[in-house]
Amino acid sequence: MKQKLPFILEIIWLVVMVVGLAAAIHKTIDFGFAESIMLYVIAGIAGLMYIWRRYMRKSHEKNQAPK
Repeated sequence: MKQKLPFILEIIWLVVMVVGLAAAIHKTIDFGFAESIMLYVIAGIAGLMYIWRRYMRKSHEKNQAPK
């Protein structure tokens, strides 16, 4: 389970980013950009968290590899 948790967290951040971006685009179409800035910020932060979690998982896997 410990091995799967970082991957699951990575996928969760990816889903949050995609859903946030879709909601931001939908709200931009309906109400304009000024009303949807916060959703773009949330999607951007989720994207950064996805990249960070992926980097941390890859570096942890690299360090755990048998030498």
